[in-house]
Amino acid sequence: MKLTWFGNSTFRIHISGQIVLIDAEGVPDGVESHELTSGADLLIPDFGSALAEMDPSGWTPRKPVRLLDTLEGPEGRVEARKAGEGCIVLDAPDEAPLMFLRDADAPSFGRWTEQAVVVVVGTQLSERTERLQEGARPKLVALAGDNAEIDAAFEHLGDQLSGMGLIALEPGLAVEA
Repeated sequence: MKLTWFGNSTFRIHISGQIVLIDAEGVPDGVESHELTSGADLLIPDFGSALAEMDPSGWTPRKPVRLLDTLEGPEGRVEARKAGEGCIVLDAPDEAPLMFLRDADAPSFGRWTEQAVVVVVGTQLSERTERLQEGARPKLVALAGDNAEIDAAFEHLGDQLSGMGLIALEPGLAVEA
């Protein structure tokens, strides 16, 4: 999967051969929204406010599908759900679950988060990532915020990650996760 953060809460994700765009309306000045949305398979406006709700504590990602099954039907499509206010979960075939947390703490999760990639967006990145690590311990956390917040998070969390990966997202740069 490839994540590109454009600033604010705008993301373009290449996942399972599809392109998902989150919050194109919130794109910062200087980014052409028609270029951003071109080729998108799934558009998620308003940071997922209209998505169907899910209970993340009892949810499990889809099992991998057979190649023959992906040729027909919706089994190969990326699914997006809302797991509380400010939380979006993407489920795609043969990919780790991908979660976005915008200015919110993570809700209560099941064991699936141990394989998840979590993008923490906004402010209080250090504190929110620390609480996320204590409650869910995902395999990778990507931070999307201002440079001072990201620097503080790396300084504070650097010695206590215990197996959890931590990366910083830079506006406009794509990152493989």
